[in-house]
Amino acid sequence: MKLKLPFKDNLVKATGLLGISLLGFTAGAQTNVTVDANDTWVGAMIVYDNTPEQPYLWYSDWGIADVKTEVDVTNNSLRLYPNYNVYAPGDAYWVNGDGSGAKIMLGISLVIDDALVGQNFTFSGTVSSHTLAAGYEAKAFAKVLTADWAQLVEITTDLDETGNFTVGLDASQYPDGAHVQYGFMVRGVNANPANMAANGFIEVTSGEPIIVEPGENIVTLDPTTTEEIIAYANWFELDGTTYLAGSVWGLADLRTDVDTNNNTFILYPNFSAYGNGADPYWANGEIGNKIFEGNTYVEDNDLLGQSVTFNGYCISNTLADGYDGIAFIKVLSNDYQLLNYTTADLVTDQSFSITVDVADFPAAAHVQYGYSVTGLNANPNQMATLGNAVVAGEAMSTTQFAKQAAVVYPNPATDVLNIAAEGTVENVTVYNMMGQAVMQAKTAVLNVSALNSGMYVVRATINGTESTVRFVKK
Repeated sequence: MKLKLPFKDNLVKATGLLGISLLGFTAGAQTNVTVDANDTWVGAMIVYDNTPEQPYLWYSDWGIADVKTEVDVTNNSLRLYPNYNVYAPGDAYWVNGDGSGAKIMLGISLVIDDALVGQNFTFSGTVSSHTLAAGYEAKAFAKVLTADWAQLVEITTDLDETGNFTVGLDASQYPDGAHVQYGFMVRGVNANPANMAANGFIEVTSGEPIIVEPGENIVTLDPTTTEEIIAYANWFELDGTTYLAGSVWGLADLRTDVDTNNNTFILYPNFSAYGNGADPYWANGEIGNKIFEGNTYVEDNDLLGQSVTFNGYCISNTLADGYDGIAFIKVLSNDYQLLNYTTADLVTDQSFSITVDVADFPAAAHVQYGYSVTGLNANPNQMATLGNAVVAGEAMSTTQFAKQAAVVYPNPATDVLNIAAEGTVENVTVYNMMGQAVMQAKTAVLNVSALNSGMYVVRATINGTESTVRFVKK
C-alpha cells in the first residue's frame, strides 16, 4: 500500500505548497543547476485580463529587460520586478481610468538547457532579498516541453521569503528532442513606473539544494493493494462549516476509482448520496443539498514520533469550479481530535510533497495521509461536466501520461483543437458547462470554430479508457 523510504544525506527536500518531485531520485544521481547570471537568460510574457475571472489573452517572447528582470553578472544575481514597460496612461487596453493597470502580467525569466533532457535534476538558489509588494507573487520553476514547445510538465515552488529554494524534476524519461527550461515567474498587475520603489523586487542568486536530515520517511499511495485504503465521508450544511456527520464509505460509493493497470486513483465528486433525487436531506431538485468531503487515505500509526513526507503526482485535475481536490497529512489524538492538517492542492502536471514532523504533537495517536475531494454532493446526470482528479504515486513518463489522460492544445483554442494521446482516439464528446453535448467526433482534430466563446469539457475515449479535460474557446 505504501512506499516508505528513509531519507539519506544529500537527498533534496521538497519545498513549497506545490512541492517538487522526489520519487525516483537516488542519492548521487541528480544534476544540480543554480542561478548563474552568465547563462543566457531570455524573457517571455503571458497576459491576462485584469477582471475577476482573469481570462488568458496572449503570449509573446520578450526581452529580459522588458519583462523587467535585471541581470547582474558582477554580483551573480537577478532582480525580479513587476512589469512596467506596458503602462501607458490614456491607453485603455493597458490602463484603467483610475490609473490602475488593466492587465495581469506573468513575466517569465528563463534558461533553456536541453542538455538536461534525460537527467534527474534540481534547480536551486537563494532569495537574498524579498521586498515584493502584496498582490504580486513569484515562483521558481522547472519544466519539460515537447520538440514543438508544447508543455509536458511544470514544477514550481513559491518564493515568498528569503532563503534557499529547490525545485526538482525528473527529465530522465523524456525523449530526445524535448526541451528543458528553468527560471522564475512574477505575476501581478502591470504597474505604474512611479510606484517602482514601493512595489519592491526579489533578488536571487546561487545556492545549494536544501538538505534533509536522516530519519525522515517518504510515503506514497499504491493502488495495487487497496485493502489498506480507507474511504471516509464527512458532510456539512451548505455553509461548508456546520458539521453534520461522518461515516466510513466504500471506495466505489465515495466515488474513488482505482486503476491498478495504470497505478492511479481517479477522484470524483460524490454521486451516491444524491440517490434518485427524492430525499430532501441529500437533494434539492436537480442539485445536491450537502457539502460532501470524500477522503481516500491510509492510516499508518507506525509514523508516530517521526517526520513524514507524503509525495505524489497529479496527472490531471478537471474538477469543476466549486470542487476542491487536495492531498493531505492529518495528525489526530487518540479520540480522533484533529491536531494538525497539512494540505497541498492537486494541480495538473505537478508533483506535490507534504512534510509534517509528527514528533511535534505529543498527543498524537493516529497519522493519516491521502486525498480529499470536497464540494456539493452531485447529481449523477452531471458527472460528465464535473470532472475528476487523476493522481499517481510518482511523476509519469510522456508515454504513461498519454495513456492516462488526453492532452489538448492549443488551449485556449480559436479554430482547431488537437487531442494528444498514445493510442486510438475512439470517441470524443464536447460538453458546455450546462452539461449539454455540443459536439461529437471520432477524430483527434476538432474544428471548434463554430462554438461560442467560453469553457468546455472534452470527454475522450482512448484505447477504451475515458479521459476528461477542459479547454477554453476564444
